[in-house]
Amino acid sequence: MVKLTNENRLLQEIGNLAANGKIRDSGALTTKTNGSKLTAQDAKTKIQKKLIPTIRQRINAVKFYLNLMANMNYAPYLEDLSSLPKEQKPLINFWDSALHVQIDLLNRDTFPLIVFIVLNGFFSNLVSSEDCVAKIINIVYDLLQDDRQGYRIRRELENKIPNGILTAHLRTFHAIGEDGKPDKTGSTFNIAKKIRNQLVHDDIAEVMFFPTLSLLGLSDRDLYFNNVFFPAYTPPKHNNTGMITFCKNVYNETVSFVDKCYRLIYTDLQQSGVLPVDSKI
Repeated sequence: MVKLTNENRLLQEIGNLAANGKIRDSGALTTKTNGSKLTAQDAKTKIQKKLIPTIRQRINAVKFYLNLMANMNYAPYLEDLSSLPKEQKPLINFWDSALHVQIDLLNRDTFPLIVFIVLNGFFSNLVSSEDCVAKIINIVYDLLQDDRQGYRIRRELENKIPNGILTAHLRTFHAIGEDGKPDKTGSTFNIAKKIRNQLVHDDIAEVMFFPTLSLLGLSDRDLYFNNVFFPAYTPPKHNNTGMITFCKNVYNETVSFVDKCYRLIYTDLQQSGVLPVDSKI
């Protein structure tokens, strides 16, 4: 289970503000259509009971799928089908949670399907966790709930937080181009979002490079993402486009990002003494 060191501090601070009557209505919208604002109780409940638990659940799911990748047995798919044993064995052995996936190793379509399921689960939950962080920011800093564009959130925050610490952190994580819009190739997380979008709309063969056993090498258990997701200056595929390597990196960066956001939000709430954060701090 993932450990977010600043989660409890943030939850406790929101609880303290509620106990002292320091939570007001938030400008964040309750829905995308009716335009009504969140009441003080709704704002507290949405952060404490929904968004933070959902983020924890999503990140735990990301870790689960990452462990599946590390335990996948690629060799049967890559070997000559005629040499496969008649007795089928699971492609995935995940003993810690007693998960066993029995598949037909004689079917070439099965392996890409398993890869798709694992990657889709990994990236969908990864991006969703960041979406939930954005919703918390919307409520805490009195922004619009349905403002999905990260760079617009940052622009709004710049007017509310003169020191811009959270804004700078968001900008670093997402990477913003000179035009003020997200640079899709400028950060690990932006690349992850691009891969997620491709998984939603295209065949897995458009996302992954499936080498033969002779190209993969007996000691190399990693597969590779299509190089189109990475900047032109990215080193060769045996560097950071490897599936397991890249996914480990983006997982670690996302966990660090979420935890640091919690810390920065907690600090602003302490300084402001009220939720939503006073724009004058």
